[in-house]
Amino acid sequence: MSPVLALAAPRRSSARAVPLLRILGSGIDVVSYRTNERAGGPVPDAILATSVIALPVLPPVPVAVWVDTDEEFDTATSAGVAAVLSSRPELVDRGAIHVPRFGIDVSRWPPIAPLVRSRWRARYDLPADLVVGVDVSIDADRPEETLSLAAAAVVVGDATPLALALGTPVVTSEANARRYGLRPDLDVALAAGPHAAQGLAAEIARDDVLAARLSRRGRHAAERRLDLGSPAREIRRRLGLSVAGPASPSDLVAQRLEELAVPDGSPLRRRVAAALSPFPTPVAGAVP
Repeated sequence: MSPVLALAAPRRSSARAVPLLRILGSGIDVVSYRTNERAGGPVPDAILATSVIALPVLPPVPVAVWVDTDEEFDTATSAGVAAVLSSRPELVDRGAIHVPRFGIDVSRWPPIAPLVRSRWRARYDLPADLVVGVDVSIDADRPEETLSLAAAAVVVGDATPLALALGTPVVTSEANARRYGLRPDLDVALAAGPHAAQGLAAEIARDDVLAARLSRRGRHAAERRLDLGSPAREIRRRLGLSVAGPASPSDLVAQRLEELAVPDGSPLRRRVAAALSPFPTPVAGAVP
């Protein structure tokens, strides 16, 4: 039976929990604390609270709570919560777990070096200086595939953390860089307007040194500023929410192949299965 995590969110504060819950909630039953209580449901195994306002009414189970000020930090620690969460550096310095306002589980997306990208483009007969534009609010169809091949990309919106995690050299707007806490001309390149962004991305795609530098720094920025995976795992540990992991390395690889939509019986699955043959569990979809 999966552990139950209740979200205790005073009015108009639940949105801050959504990015974290996309990762923290994997393998866990997430319920509304208020709805569960009104329905007479069982006491949850742990609670994620979006404000210290909720603390006085919560039952004696492990609690993680967001704080935004020193006063709230003191209130949370005095209440004996299992974990204090914040996106504010000064509170992280005091011991809060850093939870970015936006992000992804960076560990799921290994960086792809410019040299590897160039070989893939050659294999698929794509332009050596391929530049793409990605805005998932417009085109949400597997942006990771496009970003993995690009020599440089013009990116705005929700695809930004993914692009940086993959090591894609990114050109973006000043507003988008500010939203994600990115340093201009270090983590990303800035351009004013779509035409200028396309031109700058084309320049980066033709400059191997600049592309490599932006690739490395972008990945580093994703790890330092936009990773929700590490805090999610630490929060889960502190709340005592144990979730069974994959039964074997083969199971984990099979999950990744499914995410990449690799067809059953394909040459890639057969090659992966052969490489993992010393392990006891076969890769799903591999046909001998």
